[in-house]
Amino acid sequence: MKCRYVKLFKKYSVDWKYFIFWCMFTLLYVIGIIIPLEITPHYHNFQSRVWNWTEILILLLAVYYIIRAKSFQWKQAVIALLLGAICLFSLFRDPRTVDIIVTSVCVIVTFYAACRLYELADIENVSIHIGIVKSIRYFGLGAVISIPLAVLNVLYFSLSRQINMRNMLSSAVFALKPAIAEEVVFRFFLLSYVYYLFRGKAETRLKNVLIYILLIIPHELLHYPDLFVESPGWAVVMSIVGSIVFGLPMALLMKKKNLQMAIGMHWFIDFVRFAAGF
Repeated sequence: MKCRYVKLFKKYSVDWKYFIFWCMFTLLYVIGIIIPLEITPHYHNFQSRVWNWTEILILLLAVYYIIRAKSFQWKQAVIALLLGAICLFSLFRDPRTVDIIVTSVCVIVTFYAACRLYELADIENVSIHIGIVKSIRYFGLGAVISIPLAVLNVLYFSLSRQINMRNMLSSAVFALKPAIAEEVVFRFFLLSYVYYLFRGKAETRLKNVLIYILLIIPHELLHYPDLFVESPGWAVVMSIVGSIVFGLPMALLMKKKNLQMAIGMHWFIDFVRFAAGF
């Protein structure tokens, strides 16, 4: 009987580091919306501040696991540098130079760290084994799948503002940054991180739920710090709706398919929004 309970405990137990991350994120989030903006004049709103702080938190976590891996892979490093360079290029006209650099560095480090964590968790990293042609194909497929969501997103914004079409090319380039950065930092890396914590296994319903919560909630909450200050109730509603309508599909693509499809979906939704002037 005792052996049976031990097995059940091991089956449903979750590494405490999973909850440590949530504690750190929650602490940063709360501090980020409590401290007056005047104290940190570099940030123009609560969202930019909390978002940047969270990126730095994840960056430090990624550095820690890179050091622990004690090995170096050139192919993974080159891909990481390429993704970071694309993010940097897509925002070359943005005046927030420091934030752009931090985000680009975060993309480089978290992508590489994620690749190492997949290996440590003994899980095949499907995304980096896909060739260029197939990557483009998966990217396009993700974009096609996202068409209904892109239309819905624009319709939502059009309720409060008028559609004002902008340059399609610049919108497409600008949309690369959020698509790549957010999918790499907040989903690709965190998925590898939680797989590593679960020792490469997510065999229980509880662990699968915890994985999706980590891939969806932090990223979604980062969109609403200012709204939480102005209207907490509405912020909760928007977080729930956004998590179900946008966060869950991207998390499903990341977990069930690959990084390329998730980036494609994210890119097209933002591209259409930017092109429509929102």
